[in-house]
Amino acid sequence: MKNIARHILYTPTWISIFLGGILLAWQLLAGAITPSVQAIFFAFFIFSTGIPHGALDHLVEKETAIRAGNPFNLLAFLMKYLATMLFYALAWFFLPTVSLFVFLIISAWHFGETDVENAPITPLWNITRFLFGSLVLAGLLLTHASETTPIWSRITQNEPISMSVWQFSVENTTLILSILSLFFLIILMLAHQKSPIIFDKIRLVRLVLILILAYFLPLLPAFALYFGGWHALCSFDSIIKYLSQNAQNAKTHPLSIWLKSLPFTILAFAFLAFALWYWQNFLQTFDPLPLLFIFLSIITLPHLNVMHGMNSREK
Repeated sequence: MKNIARHILYTPTWISIFLGGILLAWQLLAGAITPSVQAIFFAFFIFSTGIPHGALDHLVEKETAIRAGNPFNLLAFLMKYLATMLFYALAWFFLPTVSLFVFLIISAWHFGETDVENAPITPLWNITRFLFGSLVLAGLLLTHASETTPIWSRITQNEPISMSVWQFSVENTTLILSILSLFFLIILMLAHQKSPIIFDKIRLVRLVLILILAYFLPLLPAFALYFGGWHALCSFDSIIKYLSQNAQNAKTHPLSIWLKSLPFTILAFAFLAFALWYWQNFLQTFDPLPLLFIFLSIITLPHLNVMHGMNSREK
């Protein structure tokens, strides 16, 4: 029993699969999952893993600086972090459509960077990462088109170019996913032929199970399951391995790493709570979804930069 508990602690994505399976069984038996249950499922993963996995960036950046022989200043790091967020926020204000597509492209890269692990930094493997991340992201959005379309419309405020691109994508979902899958498989074979890697078959099975569950679940829990129940947990695992290479962190426990994320996680929660209070009291005429999406995207962008630096350093 102790060994099973230890295995689950170090491979928590099995818990994600279990919870996703329960939710899918609920859907099959009840006919539908109520919005409140979907919201609870979403909040659980986003607040327990989704936001916390980005609240460790200061530790990753510090370790990266130490390995490069550079000094690390927390205040300077935070100022740089906030400056990146401010720049991206201004880009959203002046170029919302461009910013949306840039965010989707960067997210696709980051998802692929996490999912295609242990691969060297080569042009073919980089393309493989991007294609797989694009396939996952497109699959999540396009296979839930009826739910994604009104969200897309609200975020872009029905901007003609973005709406036409989205409508074209929805109308050609099968073609787009087929082309992405074909190109991914071709580049994967070429990359593996030139620079072979060892695939973790059990990890691949877990990822496939997550994606299958996400396909059958509604958009909100589907996104939460992949992002919080898979991507964030895999990022935690990568961060733990990265930090543990330092002798001072050699015996780092997963729970202790999660606890170290709490200060900035609580700060993010406090900001969101304040924003919600302010909207309810002073901005009720504004649609909160675009603002929420912009907030989540601008806090994600600097995290992607930090994680990319960590992954590049590992390779």
